[in-house]
Amino acid sequence: MMITRRAVVLLSVLALAACARAEGSSLPERSEVDTAVATREAGSVEEEPPIEYIPADVDPDSIAPIIDYVDALNIALTGDLFALRASANPGCGCLAIADRLAQIFPSQTLIGGHYQLKQIHLISDAGFVKEFEVLVHRSDIEKIDKQSRVSVLWSESQISTIFIIKYNSEVAGGVWQLSDTR
Repeated sequence: MMITRRAVVLLSVLALAACARAEGSSLPERSEVDTAVATREAGSVEEEPPIEYIPADVDPDSIAPIIDYVDALNIALTGDLFALRASANPGCGCLAIADRLAQIFPSQTLIGGHYQLKQIHLISDAGFVKEFEVLVHRSDIEKIDKQSRVSVLWSESQISTIFIIKYNSEVAGGVWQLSDTR
């Protein structure tokens, strides 16, 4: 009896997968260029310019904590602060924004906005400690009070910060971590 049920479930899954493949195969294929052109023509997505400069002569693993932090900032705008708090060592000055956002979300909502990494410039390399001057663009963000519905616009801005990245050999395999900012 148990084998029969499993066989029926397995055959059902295979049949559904075959139907999905058959249905999908009848659709015309679109290249990435076609999709990008169609999206741009529809005006649904605004393309952003790429990062202007990332140092090529620096260990990419040492830059990863900066990229992870900026990604976590974008997630934090939704109200989920976990990734932001986990993106840096406790006590890092860069985590002060998590505390400010935590105070905002109970009574206010943020609409739109995002952070984009624009430039990373190595200013100091002391082996296991590196300092990078980082430029981040923040787009307009609308802050709305949940009760009064009053809206305030935070205008876009360019944020320049020095990120201090340290190598932590105590973690299995070693890892670069965002240690502090100035």
